[in-house]
Amino acid sequence: MTKLIALHQPVMREEVLKHLNVKPTRWYVDATFGRGGHTRQIINQGGKVVAFDFDTEAIKYGKSICSQLIQAGKLILVQANFDHLDQTLTNLKEKGIVDGVWGVLFDFGTSVDQLKSPTRGFSFEREAPLDMRMDLDLAVTAADLLKVLDQKQLAKLFFEYGGERQAKKIAQAIKSQPTPPETTTELAKLVSQVKGNKKGKLHPATKVFQALRIAVNTELENIQNALPQAFKQLEPGGTIITISFHEGEDRVVKRLFKDWKKANKGQLITKKPLTPKEKEVRLNPRSRSAKLRVFRKAR
Repeated sequence: MTKLIALHQPVMREEVLKHLNVKPTRWYVDATFGRGGHTRQIINQGGKVVAFDFDTEAIKYGKSICSQLIQAGKLILVQANFDHLDQTLTNLKEKGIVDGVWGVLFDFGTSVDQLKSPTRGFSFEREAPLDMRMDLDLAVTAADLLKVLDQKQLAKLFFEYGGERQAKKIAQAIKSQPTPPETTTELAKLVSQVKGNKKGKLHPATKVFQALRIAVNTELENIQNALPQAFKQLEPGGTIITISFHEGEDRVVKRLFKDWKKANKGQLITKKPLTPKEKEVRLNPRSRSAKLRVFRKAR
């Protein structure tokens, strides 16, 4: 079988493949296609993939770079949020295209391409409008949230979604401006001024940007909705793998997996989350906060 060359290294690749235990011709779901790193690894192992992404640019890229796999019936690309997983897979099964799902992977991280996009507004590293929408059809941007939410609501958002300890001070600084920040650099500068440009591994504005991105894209709600759908579609003995990058995501996964275990719905494979090896963190610093959890459905 001809191996596919991955254009970037997906996070915790070895751990994902180990726990998916891919079998030839079986179907798997990559609920967060991104740049397709995990999808290509699964197909390299002989599996077939239904991949979801509601980012128009990610789907366009996937159709271009993986056109041969799509034509060969090894990959189905779906432009939709993963909270449409149940409906989509049910339709594919009814049409006889997919005969069963043996593994579902959720990688909740933002892709490098999204972060580096000059127009998307995900990163404080380059100037762009404060957009942060993964799905460009969404109505509300990050800039809109800064305008419409009051000081108390902003502080709650920064603390609960970003774990930002100086959330109240940052919210106060934003609402005290004649007009709230409208670009990434304006917001990053304001947050840095409040926090005093403290040195460390994280940029002072990291948690604020994270919180806004989560809120704009209703990420935690989508995870809460999608995981039970994935479990429903999974074949007995199949596996769900999640890779979280902040406490909010991991908390939702941890609670659901524990509830399933108590209900005797399957086995919690990872009593504690797996984290990247030192070598991976060295090669890809963005992986340092990743936490991988695994649940296997009862047979």
